[in-house]
Amino acid sequence: MKEKKQDLLWNLRNIIYLRNKRQLLEKYAFQLWQNQNMTNTPCLQDIYSINDYNVLLQEVLNILKKNSSMNLSGIRFELFKRSGLKEAMEIFVSYTKTTPGILLDFGTFKTRETILCGLSQEYTFQNGEIVYVPRAMEEDTIFDLASTSKLFTCISILKLEELGLIDLYDPVSKYVPEFQKIGTTSIIDLLKFKVMIVTDKRIDEAKTAEEALLILFTAHPKEEQEAINAYTDIGAMVLRLVVESVAKMPFSLFVEEMILRPTGMNDTYLNVPPEKLSRVANENFSSIVSGDGSIKTKYDNIPGTPHDDKARVMGHSSGIAPGHAGYFSTKDDMIKLGNALIRGEILTKESVLSIANNHTGYFDQDFYSYFYGSLVYTKQPNEKNIYIPLSGKMFFSPGFAGTTLVVDPINEITFFMGANRLHNRIYQVHPNYQSLIRTKSHNQKTYTLPDGEEKVVSANFYREREVILKLALDLSLQYQFLEQLFPSDKEMHLVRELNKEKY
Repeated sequence: MKEKKQDLLWNLRNIIYLRNKRQLLEKYAFQLWQNQNMTNTPCLQDIYSINDYNVLLQEVLNILKKNSSMNLSGIRFELFKRSGLKEAMEIFVSYTKTTPGILLDFGTFKTRETILCGLSQEYTFQNGEIVYVPRAMEEDTIFDLASTSKLFTCISILKLEELGLIDLYDPVSKYVPEFQKIGTTSIIDLLKFKVMIVTDKRIDEAKTAEEALLILFTAHPKEEQEAINAYTDIGAMVLRLVVESVAKMPFSLFVEEMILRPTGMNDTYLNVPPEKLSRVANENFSSIVSGDGSIKTKYDNIPGTPHDDKARVMGHSSGIAPGHAGYFSTKDDMIKLGNALIRGEILTKESVLSIANNHTGYFDQDFYSYFYGSLVYTKQPNEKNIYIPLSGKMFFSPGFAGTTLVVDPINEITFFMGANRLHNRIYQVHPNYQSLIRTKSHNQKTYTLPDGEEKVVSANFYREREVILKLALDLSLQYQFLEQLFPSDKEMHLVRELNKEKY
């Protein structure tokens, strides 16, 4: 009888305990739903319902219900195991081989997770020959940021606005008179990808940095504006010159003084020091299949050189930061940057929240345009994209070579992905030859080269990345809910290495 009373009492306490947790869940789910709707774009609201957030967070209580004595590390491991993130990453790297390797770092200020999978290098040059020299992805791997570098340009422009040195609605030519052809195009037009601008010639075909600059000065609005998508590298390259003209210093020095140094980003470089080149994820040997069927492969994209040809010709090797690409960094530094933005340490909170404001995206007659923030992407409601379960003020900055930084200043969550998706991969196949792409097991895509060698096609990188991104952000919200259930000042940073013995 005594044991039955004790069991009844324990069950009653457990019911009360879980009911209290359930109330916290409902409160947090409602807050997430409200945060999601903090956007200036109605069609980005209510894509997730309160119930969607309830279902996501209920996984935490389900684990607690079955394992009431499990510690936080155990709960996190169980959530990770149930998320499917491990399997998605392994498919990405080991089966589809869309990228040789991948690194994720995600979570809150207090609860973070780093996951490593695959290789930062497959092949390299030795004695003039291409040889297989595998190198595992490591926590301190340095990545070519490519267009993720645009975030530095965005921050620089907003910093100048905060200092009262520019007006975003002024024409670019007010600050850089050399842009005679750009007309009334304003700073905010370029910052928000509102106007498609082009140059008279291709910058990457210039022979010298001086010639490249002269070509850039021919920038002008495209005669037929593409309402669907005005994304361009040229706008960020123009804005870099606005920064230099107003700040009276090289753009790279402005970035160093206003962004890198204040945030302690000591492992971020325009030119990686020689002693650290062995840590750079290899992007060399990338290929495209051209319209005439020829294969063009890069052999000069050795670690430390940006993949972007425009960055190179603008003078990257001599220390010129072009504004649209060119920087290299690590996951630690990029998370520092994201957290500094959330805390308002390098820009005011108002400026940070403005980054996600959409000036381009719209929905009309069952048609979506692209949604952009300030030289970044915002949520894309198009059914072809995977919707990110964060606030309406989140933004993400992807790079062509494989990086992505996500910052949510409302939910206070950051995410960084590093990958070397161009290394030893075909990243582009002309439409005339896409029928020659073979789909193998696990949806791996390959293309047969003229010499009979099969090479992996990484064109699906962005779609597969979105799956991984969403799973990691779902986990981040679950981890944040755990922080509310079990308040603590203790920081928990777990590192997981997936199948390292394979590499």
